[in-house]
Amino acid sequence: QVGRTLARAQAALAWPEGSPPSPPPPPPPCAPLSDADLRTYLGPGGRLLRPHDLRLHVYHGGVEPGLRKVVWRYLLNVFPAGLSGQERLAHLRRKAGEYAALKSLLAARAAPAELALVGAAVRKDVVRTDRGHPYFGGPEEGHPHLAALQALLTTFALGHPRLSYCQGMSDVAAPLLAVLDDEAQAFLCFC
Repeated sequence: QVGRTLARAQAALAWPEGSPPSPPPPPPPCAPLSDADLRTYLGPGGRLLRPHDLRLHVYHGGVEPGLRKVVWRYLLNVFPAGLSGQERLAHLRRKAGEYAALKSLLAARAAPAELALVGAAVRKDVVRTDRGHPYFGGPEEGHPHLAALQALLTTFALGHPRLSYCQGMSDVAAPLLAVLDDEAQAFLCFC
């Protein structure tokens, strides 16, 4: 009975007896996205014309390290569709102001006990995050990049109280901060 059912299922799926079809071969890898490649995806005024194709190129080939700061903001949907280069800069300035206001508001609204609890949970991971990387290396006390990572993650946790902070979030936020070198932009990408 089982053999007959299997044979019928294979016939219905047009599988040769005994084996499922092999998946199609993956597309060949391509070279990492270069500045020249990126420009082919941009139209007049620097508008991104083919976001899907850009994502496929990055998926199959990666991004040259020097372009990550630019490309990651596209990949992580920091910009609304169709913005020109000037409009993207204005968007980033506006979002930086919104982040600064949000950070202040959330810190002011939080109860001291909540702020201390969230801050301590975040701090445990921040002081251990990528300490071997030059961006986060050096003494802990007064380190501007560790302080920025702490502020970014604390702001996120206070703004998302049901989720708050989960161990390992610093491992996601740290590369964003190291590449973008801007707390507000890293927050935008993290969210």
